[in-house]
Amino acid sequence: MTENNSAFQPTKWTLVQQVKGHTTEAVDALNELCTMYWRPLYVFARSFGRTMEDSEDVVQGFMAKGIEKALFSAADKNKGKMRTFLLTAFKRYLRDEHAKSVAIKRGEGKVDTTDIAAEEERWGDSKAIDPTTSFDKRWALIVVEAAELQLRKKYQEEGKLDLYDALSPSLTGDLDSGYQEIADKLEISLSSVKVGVHRMRKRYGEMLRAEIAETITPDEDPDDELRYLINTLAS
Repeated sequence: MTENNSAFQPTKWTLVQQVKGHTTEAVDALNELCTMYWRPLYVFARSFGRTMEDSEDVVQGFMAKGIEKALFSAADKNKGKMRTFLLTAFKRYLRDEHAKSVAIKRGEGKVDTTDIAAEEERWGDSKAIDPTTSFDKRWALIVVEAAELQLRKKYQEEGKLDLYDALSPSLTGDLDSGYQEIADKLEISLSSVKVGVHRMRKRYGEMLRAEIAETITPDEDPDDELRYLINTLAS
């Protein structure tokens, strides 16, 4: 059975629906969407050769316009991927606004400069990659990070955070410690460690698909998008 992580946070499309209005809830929902998705836009701008400062300004301006013009209210889960919608809207903004910076009003949607510095350090060598590929690569990282966060919360809710911390390296490769060493540390059997790794990987895959399902149309296959994002990360 697929894990249900709806208890942890509203889905992406739920947030989009909340944006369609002028209430405090709508502003909060838009700010949450901006927090989720500014990083792919930032690396897209940087891949065009923009400076850190100019890239920050242009993303801030795009988000400000999104707040003023209800950007996400135009998104429709039945018409295409959220990834495609957002990049298309940003390209249109870059074309229309060129290098002009737009001031953030009332601080809504503003990205902390410490986040910019961290993103610049993490982005690193991908500066030479095609802008669209850079965007997709960072989008893929967001999906991975979101799934890992939800998985960790699930284990924490079950009172198994120690097990998660010990076994989570298996999600991206081999365990830092041997199975027997982990079993001894956690005071569980070796077979329990092996079963735990298998179960964690299965749950992780389910949560990845759940995250992806919230950014594509209902008739699209999450596995197709997952394969694309994995290939993008590996490229």
